[in-house]
Amino acid sequence: MYRRVLIALAVTAFAAFLVVGASANLSGSRFEGNDGNLVVNTPGNIDWSGSGSGAMPNLSVGQDLPTGTTDNAFGQGAKENDVNTNVVLGSIPNSKADLARFAVSNENIGGSEYLYLAWTRENQSGTVNFDFEINAAAQPDLTTAGAKTLNRTTNDLLINYAFLGGAQNPTLTRYIWNGSDWGTGQAISSSCSEGQNNSATVVDNLGGLAPVNRPPAQFGEAAINLACAGIIPNGSCKTFSSAYVKSRSSTSFTSEIKDFIAPVAVKGNNCGKLTIIKHTDPAGLDQDFSYSTSGGLSPASFNLNDGSGKVNTQVYNDLQPGTYTVTEGADPTGFKFESLNCVGAGGSSSGETATAVIVGGSDITCTYVNQQQLGAIKVLKSSTKGQALAGAVFSIAGQSVTTGADGTACVDHLAFGSYDVKEVSAPTGYKVNDSTTHSVTVNVNQDCSGISAAQALSFDDTPLTDLSVESKSQASGGTKSQITCLDSASKNVGDSPSQNIEDAKVSAPGLSPGTYVCTVVIDP
Repeated sequence: MYRRVLIALAVTAFAAFLVVGASANLSGSRFEGNDGNLVVNTPGNIDWSGSGSGAMPNLSVGQDLPTGTTDNAFGQGAKENDVNTNVVLGSIPNSKADLARFAVSNENIGGSEYLYLAWTRENQSGTVNFDFEINAAAQPDLTTAGAKTLNRTTNDLLINYAFLGGAQNPTLTRYIWNGSDWGTGQAISSSCSEGQNNSATVVDNLGGLAPVNRPPAQFGEAAINLACAGIIPNGSCKTFSSAYVKSRSSTSFTSEIKDFIAPVAVKGNNCGKLTIIKHTDPAGLDQDFSYSTSGGLSPASFNLNDGSGKVNTQVYNDLQPGTYTVTEGADPTGFKFESLNCVGAGGSSSGETATAVIVGGSDITCTYVNQQQLGAIKVLKSSTKGQALAGAVFSIAGQSVTTGADGTACVDHLAFGSYDVKEVSAPTGYKVNDSTTHSVTVNVNQDCSGISAAQALSFDDTPLTDLSVESKSQASGGTKSQITCLDSASKNVGDSPSQNIEDAKVSAPGLSPGTYVCTVVIDP
């Protein structure tokens, strides 16, 4: 009796060692998909309950409805090739088909895409035939009863995970949707995949769900090199957006499908994505910017506009691995290229060209910013004597402005171009010396604060003098006078000459600086 106990203990210990210390991972993969448990056994690897660097990448987890009258299943003899099917509520008729949870994970390593699968079930009953369906399109709501139309796209993937009785290593078979049915299944060789079912009780905490102890044969996992398996060739990509798992009533592919766990979104996508965003400075300006591409992007050229209600983003999805470029065209009038910033592994920029080196799962966003070239026109008004003059009115780019105490007036936020400048009126007591319209080119990006008075467009006004000469007879009827005032050109100024009268007077307002001669003739 004592010897038998020792042997039994030795066998138990050996069995436990097989579960924990299984053979090496699938070539190229970090995932421990061949040990039938959920924990990381070797540092640097990943597994379902791993955390940090040991966590499963792009993990998606689904959980079945509770077993019983509220559980859902496919009914009315539904088969895998059926697109139009029905969901029914009620107890799953065959305990071996009662699913509990499932998980899907994927990663790209060296250009090859690896798919990782896991499932748990509520009961242990020998034969397992679980079909993981992974679709490019989202599925309808399968949590409610009634008629359903499944969304399938050519090249959707179905992986059958099967084992009989006490077998520990599953048989994996792939099916590809051809547009009307799943076609003929092809076994996935052991050189392209690995899988294992639990031979001892494991703690099922898939995706951080509440832990549940799963006895032997109630948990299974698998790893598949999709390139090796002929599903996604190296250097190419395929977009998947949802996944779910179903059970079949027998090993025959045409047998009825029963229990299922409703679809979940697939987080990983081994196709690349490139996003081009256009912004202006200041933001929201209504201006088209043109772009050209290389590398086979479609469309090959496009326009973006940051204005309200316009399209300022171009997205390229489902990009195959390769190098793509996007180049912004010539700057529109009044704009200047400011910056280009690309984020995401494989993204870079040089001048106005964005380069995206796409590998599996790349997600690159490049943002262009173009600054509106906004200049300013400042005028400086002074007198011919050199004093700054306030109160002079100018028309600048169609706007009326008045000089301040420092003699300046300015208009900014002017797009690059040519504008008219004219002095409209001088301050009181001064005369406009230059009333012509000047054409001014704005080609420097600045505002009013950036232009000094010394850099302003200068105008001067002439100060004016009022001249008044008067003669008045002291005796009534005594004398008469005539006054004549001439400028340097011997022309009369003001109301010169006066009449020959007792009280003669000449007024000449608003005279510019100069020499004036007034002659008074008194006739006794």
